[in-house]
Amino acid sequence: MPARCPLHIVTGKGGVGKTTIALALAHALAADGATVVVAEVEARGGLSLATGLEVGADPRPLFEVAADQPHAPDRPPGLEQQLLGLLFGRRATGPRRGRVEGVQIDPRASLAGYLQRHYRLGFAAEVLQVEPLVDFATRIAPGLRDILLIGQVTHLTETHPEIDALVLDAPPSGRIGSFLGAGAALAELTDGSPIATQAASVMDDLRDPGCRTHVVTLLDELPASEAIETVQVIRDLGLGLGSVIANRCLPQLDLPRPLPPAPAPLTDVEWASITGPVAAQAEQARAQTAWQALLEHRTRLPLLRLPELRPGIASAEQPAELAGLLGRL
Repeated sequence: MPARCPLHIVTGKGGVGKTTIALALAHALAADGATVVVAEVEARGGLSLATGLEVGADPRPLFEVAADQPHAPDRPPGLEQQLLGLLFGRRATGPRRGRVEGVQIDPRASLAGYLQRHYRLGFAAEVLQVEPLVDFATRIAPGLRDILLIGQVTHLTETHPEIDALVLDAPPSGRIGSFLGAGAALAELTDGSPIATQAASVMDDLRDPGCRTHVVTLLDELPASEAIETVQVIRDLGLGLGSVIANRCLPQLDLPRPLPPAPAPLTDVEWASITGPVAAQAEQARAQTAWQALLEHRTRLPLLRLPELRPGIASAEQPAELAGLLGRL
């Protein structure tokens, strides 16, 4: 990335809301008038599902973000921008309207872009965009596919210089180590070759201070345990870490213990049907608090809590809702 455009990598266990959080982060970054591109690399169609819009091989607008977002009444003006600056390395750039775009990075196009940049094959590079060749190349050099994908993401700032920040909707946390660490191993295996140059360039981008990996989790046993492992994997790779983002958090309920008896005219059965779900939610919220404490202790990272959104909110509206909540933390 020529100007070292900030790159925010979002990973997490499958099902924790990784793509929605990636879009929410992009929305928050665009709130100061920036142009932010969200890239997905696994052809899952997650961006299209989350926004209801078609996402292809070139960046396409997903939504605009008003730069003059109202501040929460209990927060002084400017504090939201200070928070975003601390978390995401952004500073306010003026009153211009922000924009979030989406792009889907395809392995075949990534291979064609690599061949064109390093070998100037022109039309031949397009002809070579065939799946058998991509599969053959990645069998010869394990990790090449991942290097090409990451390289194509960072190369976006060369072809689209108006981009202010990149958000990568990365593979799930179970594969994030091999995905982000492919460049180091490939550079050693192919020392002196153009592939080694590409791998080294990708690792330089990933190790830049402007690149941070954010880990999305739920406050539950399996995702929290995997989040702890993922943070350690990123540290072992020597890459920058951002925040642990806990999604779908329940509010704390201060219930008396034991619960009072059923008030008249309710029967014990009717009272239990009312208090049972509330007591169960309170117990779940207490368990989430315990997992939060463990995550903060084991990762030594700031943990951002995002509440479970109200029922009925459309998936396309969730990123803006969560971005607003990020700004009020």
